[in-house]
Amino acid sequence: METSTTGGALPAEAITLLETLLASDTPLHHALRAQIPHLRVTGHCSCSCATIVLGLDETLAAPAPVTDNPVVAEAEVLDSDGQEIGGVLVFAHGGYLSYLETYTWLDEPITQFPFPGQLS
Repeated sequence: METSTTGGALPAEAITLLETLLASDTPLHHALRAQIPHLRVTGHCSCSCATIVLGLDETLAAPAPVTDNPVVAEAEVLDSDGQEIGGVLVFAHGGYLSYLETYTWLDEPITQFPFPGQLS
């Protein structure tokens, strides 16, 4: 994925989506949720999708337990008819949240983060 670099606060819809996808009580998700208040957007995908690159000052949050799989959460995205149109993935590297990615099976990218009710 190519990214363009930008910086800024994490959008509210991204926070809601991360909190929803990381809602389990596992030690991994608990530690990753604690990082959310410290996240910033450090880049965007070069296409028009909603994918963002996440960054944080690692002195402000502890790393989560490292896993072999960088995908720490995922869900399918549904359209208004309940049909699967793509999905969202949450990545972590080195114990820190790193990407919130959207993908689609349609011709047009998902340009806004889905609401929790659009996930399966």
